[in-house]
Amino acid sequence: MSRWWRGVTAIAAKEALHIVRDRLTLALLISVPLVQLLLFGTAIDLHPKGLPTAVVAYEDDRFTQRAVEELEAVGYFKVVARTDDESKARRWLAESRVQFVLVLPPQFGFSAFSGQRPRVSLIADDSDPVAALVATQTVESRYAAATQAGAPPKIGLDIERPYNPGGESRRFIVPGLLGVVLTLTLVLLGAFALVREREQGSFEWLALLPIARSALLVGKALPYFVLGCLLFGLLLGVCTVWLDLPWRGFSAALWLTVMAFVAANLALGLTLSLLARNSMQAMQLGVFFYLPSMLLSGFMFPFHGMPGWAQAIGECLPLTHFLRVVRGLLLKNLTTASVPELAWPILLFAVLAGLAATALFRRQTKA
Repeated sequence: MSRWWRGVTAIAAKEALHIVRDRLTLALLISVPLVQLLLFGTAIDLHPKGLPTAVVAYEDDRFTQRAVEELEAVGYFKVVARTDDESKARRWLAESRVQFVLVLPPQFGFSAFSGQRPRVSLIADDSDPVAALVATQTVESRYAAATQAGAPPKIGLDIERPYNPGGESRRFIVPGLLGVVLTLTLVLLGAFALVREREQGSFEWLALLPIARSALLVGKALPYFVLGCLLFGLLLGVCTVWLDLPWRGFSAALWLTVMAFVAANLALGLTLSLLARNSMQAMQLGVFFYLPSMLLSGFMFPFHGMPGWAQAIGECLPLTHFLRVVRGLLLKNLTTASVPELAWPILLFAVLAGLAATALFRRQTKA
């Protein structure tokens, strides 16, 4: 029995030494749970406050200011923009720049003062039902309580839910799944591409090939790029046929965004593949990127409800911008002209990740 325990302790000591020497794997094993705990504990809020709101007002008087103050006093709204053009405010809503739009009618102050009871509209981006539902229900309950208190209200309130009148969470989750599935699949495919060469002993032979390093990386990624585009088409078809995702016909803007998104994730995967020494490290690095992408992009939780530092990280992730484009085109009637302004960070990420992968590859394959 003692001999058996000596064997156990010897193997355990050998394995512990291997873990300690593999610093990247050890760091990832510790950091991934810590990041997950940090994100869930501080960045995620299912009842977000201070959501960005635009106000459409045709006058700037004390009645308008009072209406804005009363809206912000609810706690769920924060006025970040004002305009006298309702179509512009609705475009901000479609582009996910604001979560709500408060529309005050012309001569709002005069109508309220003279007892005409003007009607105020609160338009909610209900493609994200988690953020919109609680806020609108709070406004409606306060309005109903004020009405039952005795004195008739001086204004009428209309709640408009243009994108998801039924409040179905599926309409919010399903378009996001398109980006999440592509992110996980393509980052891991790219991350294993060059690690596999290293483990098979053929990585050094790549340095002897008479082609440019950038051309070699593009050649490695090209089959996965085609596969990623085909996968998106398949997923979009499944979501349209079986999951009732709205189909608005072929959109060149959507597919150009998809191609940039696929390229960005593959370029990042290749960069991670060059940083990793084995398949386990490649997988851990991929998960380390995937986790904040899923949590901080607005896929499951309200983006505008996260603290500023979490939103700053989310703005650096290609999935965040991809979700805005996909949800905007499929759910919000986003115009094609608005897509480049929303999608350019994806292309920038792809270029920077591609340059990083090329630089690492050149350094590692120097003769």
